[in-house]
Amino acid sequence: MKMEEFLKECPVCGCRDKVVKRRFMDEHKSRTSMKEIVCEKCGHVFETAD
Repeated sequence: MKMEEFLKECPVCGCRDKVVKRRFMDEHKSRTSMKEIVCEKCGHVFETAD
């Protein structure tokens, strides 16, 4: 996701706050990969890693 897309408002509720959810690669190491980017207020999914 580009920075311009990240700063856009949510099309559902208009909120600009987003949460990046991460998936741990190994439970004993601190390596992660991006799972999804969602709106903090309504939960609209902007982007998924799948």
